[in-house]
Amino acid sequence: MGGLHWAEMLSLVLFWAVCAVAGALILMQHAATVCRYEKQFGLTAFTWIGPVIGGVAGAGMAGIGIYFYFFAPPAGGWVEWVGRSSYALILGSSAAHLVTLIHFWRRLNAENNAQPDTLTARRKQQAERLRHSRENYADLKARDDDAIDDLLAVFGDRLLTAQRALNRIPFYGYLGTVCGILLMAEELTLLDEATETFKVLRDMAGGLVLAFQTTLVALLAYLPLRKGYDVLLSRMSDLEREWLGMRDVENGP
Repeated sequence: MGGLHWAEMLSLVLFWAVCAVAGALILMQHAATVCRYEKQFGLTAFTWIGPVIGGVAGAGMAGIGIYFYFFAPPAGGWVEWVGRSSYALILGSSAAHLVTLIHFWRRLNAENNAQPDTLTARRKQQAERLRHSRENYADLKARDDDAIDDLLAVFGDRLLTAQRALNRIPFYGYLGTVCGILLMAEELTLLDEATETFKVLRDMAGGLVLAFQTTLVALLAYLPLRKGYDVLLSRMSDLEREWLGMRDVENGP
């Protein structure tokens, strides 16, 4: 940043700080939304995840904007700017999913460690009431299935919803891909003179890089997050079997 005036440098620092604070606030609200439904079950809210990841993501998005505006080769038009914006979309979406992933990872760790104030503790109380009840077992089983479904909805339903929403990230990469290909097509229309061939081919390379690079970034963000969700859903299935096993033990022969 040595070529920038001190006023520009100060503006960039302020812009970077504002973006970091905005990112922290947005993902703090996202984390609060995730925790809101869980409070009715007495689960403790995790408050630090959203602001930390949001601040880092906001600073990263500011860095992307600063780089492309001041240091990258000048954009050829609005199409290239739209393509470049896909990096910010990928980063923002990935940060939100990372908050969700870490949140549920910690929740399931607490469940597996049999900590107090968890759904597993609540499930044990249900199984205990089932054991001492004198009602017909078929009716009790139906009611118990409904109770388990309610507990599973706290984690399972929202994990499935988040996993489906994760599929948007590759499309943000495809946005950059389409814009890059469109830039290449625009450059091809300029091949009207042989002397301009090498210049046009050079400019086409920029569109090609944008097309493939945005797709690569999107896939690199998507694949680890998708694997994380798959692992959490597998752990959720194990937890469901454990909860069902409590009923079988309590009401077995």
